[in-house]
Amino acid sequence: MQKAKILVLDDEKLIRLTICAKLKKVGYDTVDTGSVEEAVNAIKHNPQSFSAVITDIMMGDMDGFMFRDIVRGFSPMLPIFFLTALDPEEGGGFLKRILADAISYYLPKAVKTETLLKRIRQVVASHRVEQFIQDKMDDDRKSLELAAHIQRSLLPVRAIQTPRGFYTTYWRPSAVVSGDLFEAIPFGSGSYLYVLGDIQGHGTSAALAMTAVQSFLKNMVRREGAPSMAPDTIANMIQSFFRMNLADITYMTALICIHRPLLGIVQWIACGAPDLIVVDNGADLPVNPENRGGLPIGLMPDTVYGPADVVTTKLSRKAVCVASTDGIYDLSRDTGGEERLPVQLAQKLRREILASARADGTLMPSIAKFVAALYEFGYDKCVDDVTMIAFGARTFVDGIFESTFKVNPEDIDGESQNIASWCRHEGWPDEAVTRVQLVFEEKLMNIHDHGFDDRDRLREVVSVRLKRVRDSAMLTVWDSGREEPGIRVAAGDTGVAFEKANMKMSGRGRGRLMLRELCDGVERNRYMNMNETTYHIPFAGKAQPEEGEK
Repeated sequence: MQKAKILVLDDEKLIRLTICAKLKKVGYDTVDTGSVEEAVNAIKHNPQSFSAVITDIMMGDMDGFMFRDIVRGFSPMLPIFFLTALDPEEGGGFLKRILADAISYYLPKAVKTETLLKRIRQVVASHRVEQFIQDKMDDDRKSLELAAHIQRSLLPVRAIQTPRGFYTTYWRPSAVVSGDLFEAIPFGSGSYLYVLGDIQGHGTSAALAMTAVQSFLKNMVRREGAPSMAPDTIANMIQSFFRMNLADITYMTALICIHRPLLGIVQWIACGAPDLIVVDNGADLPVNPENRGGLPIGLMPDTVYGPADVVTTKLSRKAVCVASTDGIYDLSRDTGGEERLPVQLAQKLRREILASARADGTLMPSIAKFVAALYEFGYDKCVDDVTMIAFGARTFVDGIFESTFKVNPEDIDGESQNIASWCRHEGWPDEAVTRVQLVFEEKLMNIHDHGFDDRDRLREVVSVRLKRVRDSAMLTVWDSGREEPGIRVAAGDTGVAFEKANMKMSGRGRGRLMLRELCDGVERNRYMNMNETTYHIPFAGKAQPEEGEK
């Protein structure tokens, strides 16, 4: 195999010569320059010839970040090391700017030679493997899809509603496999531990590191006394795991949250990750004015997190917490990632969607609707993996039934009975209760039979909302199964479009006839990977047009 070639860019000649000498000694080819223009031309002439770049940040007329922006225009996956004497605590936020790019790495100029070479060796080796995988992607597609399935199987279920709290998630890799992880783990009486992590890098190496961290987290919470742990304790345990197992490979930005609904608080720590967002009454609360938090986990071996890094936020019953990796802000209008999502637009849409969702019982699809809204504004190019979680206290809206459950016959039957009990408690007539149950069971069994692959079916969940609108029931079902026809139909319409839509929707012989007889209309929408189906069910027979209507 040809030697790996590394470009060294620094305006100090002695530093360039010293680094190149170290690299050549361990078998690398090097190209050194003190000119940004020469460095750009060298890479642009043959991007595939270089395995990595080492650059300073402060250099004459153009800093290292401007240089990186230029290089990313034609070499988005080339690893770039920023070797700088700036202090990460006092460097004007330079560390966050480095970490904003998934293939950029930080190294202090005072780093020991052994550490420098070891870090470069690991990243270069990983990059060369990933480049090989990328070149062979078409041949290896099936294997990668299997790896992606294994990844998904390790994630928690998409959404949960308990008597005290709820969470709902959105997770999308930018490629086939992801370097993002999230965990949602019961953590004592009514409480939940949420962990979002963004493994530095892409591809299989990041995915394998993600799997290792998930396994560690699952074992950690089984320890005696785990629910009494604070976020900084958990961060230190993950830091120790990285130091012992992954320090030579990667590091991770993380947001660790412990939601305690009974106390009305969330305790959290941001380790190089975006801060937690709390939306209440249509506004973002100022949750971290002291700018608490710590460095990314595994970035520096001697990092220790403490109580001073932890934020405790008081929550109202209607507050919604939103945690995300920075991939959401990397959504772009163009494939090059130049026109990124404006933070102000994201804030506005998030507030409006969550305020509405709290009021009308549609929290479970809210995150998918938020991402779908961003796509409608044109920000539909994924530059990085996207992971989001919304969570909060469970509130019960008068006149609305809500539930989230697994897609299996036992749970479907149990929820049908729960719906019937709720309807009778609300004073609905028996005929209306029966109609709702029939439509509900038919829809859910169609999802079970046809919506998912066999290997996904046991882990998938469905959310439902039921409410009364005058003398009709409005039943809405959200699922992440196969896409359904995106049309609005009337149950009495026997036209070709309706027949084709229902043939595609259901393989059960009685399904179309039942919907035609029981429903006034059916609405279907798709928000990213989530189907939304709403059935309008008259309480007694077909709704008749009012006087004057045709």
